Amino acid sequence: MKSLIIKNKLGRDLTGNIQAWEQGFIEVDQEIHWSVGYSAQSLGKFFTDGLGNLWLDNLSNALFGSTIEYEAAEIEHKSTLDSYRGMQRMQDLAIWGTIGNKSVFIAIEAKVLESFGNYSVRDEYELALQYKRMKNQNSKKPNRVEDVVKFFFPGLTPYDEPACDLRYQLFHYFKASVLEGKTINESKKSLTRRTLPDIVILPVMVFKTKHYFDNTKIADQNKKDYYAFCKALGFAEKSFGNRTVFCKEINSREIYTLYEEISI
Repeated sequence: MKSLIIKNKLGRDLTGNIQAWEQGFIEVDQEIHWSVGYSAQSLGKFFTDGLGNLWLDNLSNALFGSTIEYEAAEIEHKSTLDSYRGMQRMQDLAIWGTIGNKSVFIAIEAKVLESFGNYSVRDEYELALQYKRMKNQNSKKPNRVEDVVKFFFPGLTPYDEPACDLRYQLFHYFKASVLEGKTINESKKSLTRRTLPDIVILPVMVFKTKHYFDNTKIADQNKKDYYAFCKALGFAEKSFGNRTVFCKEINSREIYTLYEEISI
């Protein structure tokens, strides 16, 4: 079995200890985003302590009856959302592997106090239209929001229910992850040329550090927003041991997602 080796985009191995992870994170992100007890540091601590690998193995065993053979893993990985310029999806931790004869992609979203963004789909769309009208007539921001909605709700606009009131960040996260390449090398190809994985797993990992308890209303709202999103998209809710997992088949591929609070 291959061990899980996590790197940054520069190839630095982060798995030795939290100091290596911190250095590797700051190389590819802003130092201000690294703070003890918040999401980036908590994710690093969880995996450098060995708990992250165990958590993933337990999840894989629950879902599939065996563990994933890890091929590559990268923090702050850019997942291509569409062909437009500008903001693509930055994955907190992206992992590629196989299970049996199937390819697997895992996109971990780490949180402590962070919300799923300030805007609903309708809000994001109106801001995009305003930006296009007042600052850049060539902006494709409205097209991006429209395409994200149509990906999951063909025929709907950002003003239509149920899409309009859902968190835009969740659409952004799910679409880019579902379109990821089956390997880290495939992820570097354009959307039209890459081969997609057989299985996509989207864990939202909420770390209950001391800062989590600074405002538990954020976590409560996050969970409501996440559940509303999964149910609106028609994910089936299933129990795997003590875990609740949302499942759906998209374009003949298996999609699994879960929201789990973890005390560290």
